[in-house]
Amino acid sequence: MKKITIKKFSLSLITALTLLDQPLYAESAIPVYEEPRHQLAYENDHARILNVNLPPGYVSLYHQHKLDMLYVTLSGSNVWAEPLGGEKRYADVETGNLRFSSDNHGLPHIHRVGNVGKTPFHLIGIAIKDKTAGLKQAISGDMQGMDLAIEKPHGHVYRITLQPGEKTGLHTHHLPFVSVNLSSGTLIDQKGQMESVSAGKYQWHDKGLTHHYENSGDEAIEIIELQWR
Repeated sequence: MKKITIKKFSLSLITALTLLDQPLYAESAIPVYEEPRHQLAYENDHARILNVNLPPGYVSLYHQHKLDMLYVTLSGSNVWAEPLGGEKRYADVETGNLRFSSDNHGLPHIHRVGNVGKTPFHLIGIAIKDKTAGLKQAISGDMQGMDLAIEKPHGHVYRITLQPGEKTGLHTHHLPFVSVNLSSGTLIDQKGQMESVSAGKYQWHDKGLTHHYENSGDEAIEIIELQWR
């Protein structure tokens, strides 16, 4: 039987205690949708939508991102992100900012986030769960008023800004998409009925929708669409 010397045993114990002191053991990484301030708001076979709201001074738990996610910033702030075992990186994120998680790091990725600003850091996060359908044309028709903001192989992001009385062209979505309102106001739907919308409202839309947006209010309305590809 092989003997273990006191010296080797002590070294093993010290190594184990050192590992226990690392962030991986001090705070286990949970899925992003289980982080208390990353609320899972909607999910289906195609998408996962998170309502992320970090008040001033909040530091999140270490959490893991496995899917690429579009972040739509409803309320910006000064924040930092700290990858597991890495250094904090600070950023002043403005309201209306759009970005994918894959823009800043590879996936999967583990990190935590802190809000060091004076305002809430409020985002809508949209994760794409399925692969591209391979259609050459995800949208057809009149795309007037739809500005392509971000182009990815798996999703295109459109920013739509409508002044009072303005409307987009009539177009058809051949793949599903998610819309997020960046501002509040009043829209006219396809049946000519007025609908009040609020900032932060998100909606899943199945493929095959033919529609347009028309601003019937007194203030400009800004809408973000994430179109599956």
